[in-house]
Amino acid sequence: MPFVFETAAYDGKIIRLTETQWLHVVFFHPELEGEQKKMKEVLENPEIVVRGATEDTKICYKFYPSTPVASKYLAVVVKVLDREGFIVTSYFTEGVRRGEVLWRKTAS
Repeated sequence: MPFVFETAAYDGKIIRLTETQWLHVVFFHPELEGEQKKMKEVLENPEIVVRGATEDTKICYKFYPSTPVASKYLAVVVKVLDREGFIVTSYFTEGVRRGEVLWRKTAS
């Protein structure tokens, strides 16, 4: 299965965006067309990570003051299996979903 990109996430796990999932993302969230670089940034350097809807999913968030839809967080939902995973979807949002915080960036 061809990949749009592959990157090492903040926790060292390899995360892939497949062409199939990329088509899903831009079909449901067309404002993300051309935003693959930001998606990688969110995975590599998120501000906060919360548990997703299931035990094996998590949502990485990073705030962007300028996006195609005003200032918003970019959320990237990943499914993780052992030391690697894949992007399920991604979207811009007003805020961080409530739930169990798995990781938070510390002030440096």
